[in-house]
Amino acid sequence: EVLFMPKMTMSFSKGKKSETSIKHNNRSLDPNFDFDKKGHQHIEREYTSLNEVLVHRDIREIYNQEFGQAVKDYNAKQKRKDRKIKDYYSKVKHSKNQRTQIEFIVQVGNKDDFKDDKNRITSSLWQNSKKILENYFDGFQKRNPNLIPYNAVIHMDEQGAPHLHLNVVPVAHLKNVKRGLTVKPSLDKALEEEGYQRDPKDSRSQFKAFQHAEAQALADEALIFGIDRKAGITNKLKDVHQYKQVMREIDGLQEQKQQIDTQLQDKKAQIDNLDQRELEISRREQAVANKETKNKNLDKEIRYKEFVLSDLDKKEQNTRDNWSQWVKTTEKLTKKRRLGTADDYLVTGAFGAVDKEASKRKIANLIDLAEHGKLIKEVEAENRQLRNQGVEQFRQFVHQEKSIGDAQRKKEKEELEKKIQDQAEIIRKQQLENLQLRKFANATVRTIRQIAKVVPEKAREFWQKIGSNLRKVGGKHYYYMQDSEVEEANKGYQAAAQNQQTRYNQSQRYRNLDR
Repeated sequence: EVLFMPKMTMSFSKGKKSETSIKHNNRSLDPNFDFDKKGHQHIEREYTSLNEVLVHRDIREIYNQEFGQAVKDYNAKQKRKDRKIKDYYSKVKHSKNQRTQIEFIVQVGNKDDFKDDKNRITSSLWQNSKKILENYFDGFQKRNPNLIPYNAVIHMDEQGAPHLHLNVVPVAHLKNVKRGLTVKPSLDKALEEEGYQRDPKDSRSQFKAFQHAEAQALADEALIFGIDRKAGITNKLKDVHQYKQVMREIDGLQEQKQQIDTQLQDKKAQIDNLDQRELEISRREQAVANKETKNKNLDKEIRYKEFVLSDLDKKEQNTRDNWSQWVKTTEKLTKKRRLGTADDYLVTGAFGAVDKEASKRKIANLIDLAEHGKLIKEVEAENRQLRNQGVEQFRQFVHQEKSIGDAQRKKEKEELEKKIQDQAEIIRKQQLENLQLRKFANATVRTIRQIAKVVPEKAREFWQKIGSNLRKVGGKHYYYMQDSEVEEANKGYQAAAQNQQTRYNQSQRYRNLDR
């Protein structure tokens, strides 16, 4: 698995004659700098202290140093005083065809690359970009001896990305000059002296070659800090003015995109809310349906109980009807006004003889019937009370079972939430460990790249050693490595795999011999 390095654009642009403002560039050196003035409102002044002035010299001092002797030699040849040069800097400044100096804007990445790093003091991306620009400036002076820096400032306090304002005086030494100075502030001549040839058919080809070389030098410095170069439009632009115009248009498009993204997010949030509401309503409807189902089951159970009780009531009613019939007979026989005849109480046998034992039993039964008649209503009331108590107890039992179920579900939910929290904490610790390992891997790769600049063979040996060690531990994960570096690591990985296979084959042969 290959984890590619972050990619950013490398910008190197030239400013117009009227665009240089040393006061704007060196605001950290001016205690009376007006931050509220138009053109300065994009500055975030709380970060101005992070700016760094790399070089700050008087441009006239550079002119005296580089052109002073040539001016003396020129004046010495002049016989007329009005042709002699008194102040060469002023002469160039008021010339229509010459420029006293050139300003370059050097930048790593763009606004989108740095928008998520809010704290520029602690952000490794902001601080590493500043270090890249510092190293680039050191290399610029070595690569371009004909471009003399007199002012160089790194800005960390503007909206966007860290960038370098580099002001230089071009110095060209002219040969076979019959008239004029032998040393002049000409950018074309200075670049030609450094080896950038001019093409008569393409006036911009010389600066394009110089611009491309400087952008590549910036990319080389960024690569040491794990940032790869990404193709962009900045190096195809004519100057800083065009660059700023294009970037403003890009920012406008990005703002429109952000607004559209925000609207989409709002719509998605509304849809999510509707989905959530629908889900809640569905859950509530399901809960109501479950309750209705339970109530229906309870009603069925109650109806069943009532049916059983009703059946019992019918049996009791039949019993009561039988007893009532006997009671009526008893009441009829026991009324004072009409006691009946002897035939109602006496049992006679053959020839009219009275059967005393049968008559006693009959009278005893009548007495029992009379006493049972008193208890019929009491028994009925008691049965009614028992039935109502049974129904109420059954309902209480159902309610108790429901409460126990709710408590159990609540307990299970709390246990599940605790497990999720514990798992989230474990994942967070693992992410921290992975971050530390990746930082270590990033630092190791940067160190090897620095060695590669001095001893390339040693660096290739390191990459192959990394691949070999990964084979030993059973993995193949390359972090922050380029394709060429991954290729060397794969060589070490394959070599380790072959050695491992060879040792395995040898051990198998030894085992076969032992057998």
